[in-house]
Amino acid sequence: MQILKDRVDRSGLVFCMIPASEVTDTAEKGSKIEERARAAIMPVIEKNGLKLWDVCFEKEGAMWYLRILVDKDGGIDSDECEEISRPINEIIDRQDFIKSIDILEVGSPGLTKKLRKPEHFKACTGEPIRITKRDGKGKEFSIYGTLAAYDEENNSITLENNDGKTEIKVSECVKINSDL
Repeated sequence: MQILKDRVDRSGLVFCMIPASEVTDTAEKGSKIEERARAAIMPVIEKNGLKLWDVCFEKEGAMWYLRILVDKDGGIDSDECEEISRPINEIIDRQDFIKSIDILEVGSPGLTKKLRKPEHFKACTGEPIRITKRDGKGKEFSIYGTLAAYDEENNSITLENNDGKTEIKVSECVKINSDL
């Protein structure tokens, strides 16, 4: 595979886009591919002094993306993204699930990180967040505040803002992001 280009989107995410093999078997999806990719790339992430924020296997349109989001204290820039993407690309190329991936993206989680796992909520406790929910009519709205706590047993977060503290089930949220 070859790196096509760097891309920086509006949220500050930095990606190195890499075309992957054509999809020939899409039966193996989701968390299974994410777990296997995570296990395969962790040694190279740690060797380079980086932190693995997330591995996401997602469909956009007709394409399946494997997104590997890495970070470090102070953030990661596009040169570091390109540098780490090469060994990650070599590792992913050797995996049997490569046939399920159209595009491999290696990048940073950005300034407004997507929070979706217990370790994300724990890492961002005490930081400002934005929660997107839907009202009874399906219209999205956002709630802002500080992530005061995460309850792993109930999979809920405590949001603190001018209205006080509110416990919110993660499953009731469309998305949760760190906020500036």
